[in-house]
Amino acid sequence: MFGIGLNNLIKIGFRVSDHILKQQEIERSRTASEKARLQAEASREKTIEENSRYRRTMLEDEIARASVAVECPNCGSTGNRIRRGSTGFCQFCGTAIQISQSGTAFIADPIAKERALAEEEIRRKGGEQVNV
Repeated sequence: MFGIGLNNLIKIGFRVSDHILKQQEIERSRTASEKARLQAEASREKTIEENSRYRRTMLEDEIARASVAVECPNCGSTGNRIRRGSTGFCQFCGTAIQISQSGTAFIADPIAKERALAEEEIRRKGGEQVNV
């Protein structure tokens, strides 16, 4: 007939089948590897987000401990929060309020007011904390 016997056709068929099965296994392996890589990347991003949230919370707690709610000695407003040992401004009337380390508020002297204005300007321009 064609010069290829039935046994040879069967052998060729098995080889083709084996090749197809190997290719399918390779594709499954690639898919599993990609899925594992994507899961690891998602887990890493989640860990980074959680660490960032934790650091933000710790910073907020530290700021809350270092600052006090202050009643303005000039207008009496109570919506002010200023760090201990620093000078801030009343949100309502703009009075410079100096806070002692113990948390006592008083109207700042003119030099402290100018220093606080300069620090605030530097923070606004550079986004940095200034400890003078």
